[in-house]
Amino acid sequence: MSSSKPKAKPANRPSVRHPSHNHPLRVFKPKEEDETVCSGCELQLTEQAFKCTKSECDYFLHKSCFDLPGESHHKSHPDHPLTLLHSPPDDQSVYTCAACDQYGSGFTYHCSSCNYNLHVGCALLPETIDREDHEHPLTLLYCTSCKGREDTIFICSACEDTVSEDLWVYYCKECDYGTHVLSCVAEEDQESNEEEEEEEEEGDMSSPASRIKSLMKTRDEMAALQLEARIRNDANEAALDLWDQPKRRYYW
Repeated sequence: MSSSKPKAKPANRPSVRHPSHNHPLRVFKPKEEDETVCSGCELQLTEQAFKCTKSECDYFLHKSCFDLPGESHHKSHPDHPLTLLHSPPDDQSVYTCAACDQYGSGFTYHCSSCNYNLHVGCALLPETIDREDHEHPLTLLYCTSCKGREDTIFICSACEDTVSEDLWVYYCKECDYGTHVLSCVAEEDQESNEEEEEEEEEGDMSSPASRIKSLMKTRDEMAALQLEARIRNDANEAALDLWDQPKRRYYW
């Protein structure tokens, strides 16, 4: 008499919960070639992460975004604490970051009193950064050095475009040299690259410059999608306007 062995039950993989998502999350190891984007900071996954346990749900979080504090006392906004929101405020689909003036649709540090929003990536920008084409470290300023000075505008030393006085910049006071906070950030020097390699070996977060570049790339892609959607919407509205116009009758 033969007896069949009971089927082995699949191993239960540990899962965790996060208030930003309805489903459980499990540990996920991203592959660089997949270019998977974090649903929190909207940067490419380059470190330890979590993934939704539902196969049909594309929700991912960096471990660093999973662990973000619920409140931040940020130097850029000293009068009020900033609260971490897991989606844009006031039921909007996007918000505008006060640091870089770019849209965001994921997590934001928000002040409801001032309608002040920061990308979580911008909120964590390093206070100094190195550029290969400049001999001194650049310091993060929460407005340009020209703010409040009449008849003076801030020109980005990298791209030579004008920067609004309320936007953040990286700046060298000694040389009066400054750049956009995201779009004109260059590679770190060799020492920083060596530190980055050590961090990656230890499984830590990627370097500040790498995170800034990833943020810049994601913002560009988002802006392109929003422009495409706007063009498509305008075309649809134009077609409806033509349809609603009174038809001209011709008599021969």
